[in-house]
This record gives sequence, C-alpha cells and structure tokens, in this order.
Amino acid sequence: MSVIDRRLEKIIILAIVDTLLKIGKGTLDSVQSRLSQEYKCSIQDCYEHPEYMDKVLRDMFGPAYHEIILDVNKYLMNLLTRNQ
Repeated sequence: MSVIDRRLEKIIILAIVDTLLKIGKGTLDSVQSRLSQEYKCSIQDCYEHPEYMDKVLRDMFGPAYHEIILDVNKYLMNLLTRNQ
C-alpha cells in the first residue's frame, strides 16, 4: 500500500469515527462491538472490507443508515474543499 493509500485510509477511518461520535460515544462503542463480535475486526479493517461496516450500519439503523453515509461523505467533502 502506498503512502497516499495509507493516508486516504486514515482520513476515511477518521471520517467514520467522527461521524459515529457525533451521534454518540455509545453508538461508536456499539458499532465497534458489533464489528468485533460478528466479523472479528475493527473499524480500521472496514477500509479493506466495507461490506462489514455496511451490514452493521444497516442492521443497527435500518433505512437511517443512509444518513450516516451522507454525513461521512460530507465530512470528506469538507476536508477536500478546506484543503484547496
């Protein structure tokens, strides 16, 4: 993995964690717990396996999981536009 890929991975993980923390620390803890129990992985591992995060968010939030994805995307867009 290149340096740029590793940086991108860290930024995406940060966006996910920050978005979940905005909902609440309990939400972040629950997502981490579900990932660990169901897939034996962490949020960081979801960069390589986004389907794990997708499944956990769908199960926990139902149709509202789309809002979380939108918030992650907004976070990333804000970073992009801030650095231009």
